[in-house]
Amino acid sequence: MTIATALHRRVARGRSLLIERYHCSRVRNAILSIKARGRTKRFNVTNRRFVLFLVPGKNIVNGGVMSIFSIASETKVLLAKSGVSIAICTAFFEPRILRYTKFDNDIDILALADLLPRFPSGADVLVHLPELFAQKYAADCLFVYRTRPDLRWQFNILLQNIDRLPEKRVIEELASIGKVTASTAHKAYATDDTARRIGCPVHFLSVWVSPELYERIGYSRKNKIVMISPDRNPDREKIIREIAKSLPDHRIVEIRNVTYRKYREIAKGAKFSFTFGEGLDAYFIETIFSGGVAMAIFNDRFFTEEYKALDGVFSDGESAIRNVGKFLKMADNAGSYQAIATRQYNVAAKNYLRAEYLYNVKKYYEKYFS
Repeated sequence: MTIATALHRRVARGRSLLIERYHCSRVRNAILSIKARGRTKRFNVTNRRFVLFLVPGKNIVNGGVMSIFSIASETKVLLAKSGVSIAICTAFFEPRILRYTKFDNDIDILALADLLPRFPSGADVLVHLPELFAQKYAADCLFVYRTRPDLRWQFNILLQNIDRLPEKRVIEELASIGKVTASTAHKAYATDDTARRIGCPVHFLSVWVSPELYERIGYSRKNKIVMISPDRNPDREKIIREIAKSLPDHRIVEIRNVTYRKYREIAKGAKFSFTFGEGLDAYFIETIFSGGVAMAIFNDRFFTEEYKALDGVFSDGESAIRNVGKFLKMADNAGSYQAIATRQYNVAAKNYLRAEYLYNVKKYYEKYFS
């Protein structure tokens, strides 16, 4: 790590700490509580059935948050006419926020603390929880849900990353309050083994990303950019050096602290991308659907086997270090580039179908919240 990088990270940590203190300020949250009264009163509590999605009280943008907003929107389309009220809420003890502004949406954020006393006795309340916060938002504060023993509680763990699988005891604690299920974003771990490990039924949802949402442009219209994800990886610096050596006339652009719209502009124009995260993520898929060539290290916890043989998918970190430079030199011409991009697109497009995603969301509610 260079001195400049170390200083940059130290400044970033200091900035994050100041923002955290601001978000947790009692004065700020008191003001937002007053501003939220009108929208809280408009939330329809004459219904007897409610679906809530809990989110952090921070104005962030990432694949997990956008997935939650998408599932919430599709849930509203499916269930609102059946007398179900749907809301995205900040969890108990989370800082308040009125709107997420770093990606396009028109959803007001409510607060679970405001809604809890308003639910009518005997109502059914399904709470969707990101797996990362299953313990913080539920298991660590079971007393919150127990203050309303007259409600029929149900919990669904939004399992977006298998590496963040909640401990089985967390599921057992939630099960003491109500029925627990899990839904997954990746087909690779929508399995009986995952259900046994987590201790509850698992349902495959997929994600909102699909080919028709993107404009696919070819090699001649691409910019000399290699987009990289901000994720940590032990081989990250070595891989970046190899990318820089192989394409010295290209810019390496890390996605950090930008809106989703700006990220989409970069992804659309980038010739290549390399994700240092889970592999089969937005950096990988959205590059492909934008006509680019994506690179990743194969991870069988996220990728299915059909991705393993694709050009640009490396078997491990050492293979990526050895071969990424040769791969980029080989791919940086119109013929090779288009052939690789097309093969990647054909595999991804058949696995990310909007109709399948909508069907899976519908089947979840039919099976577990009918």
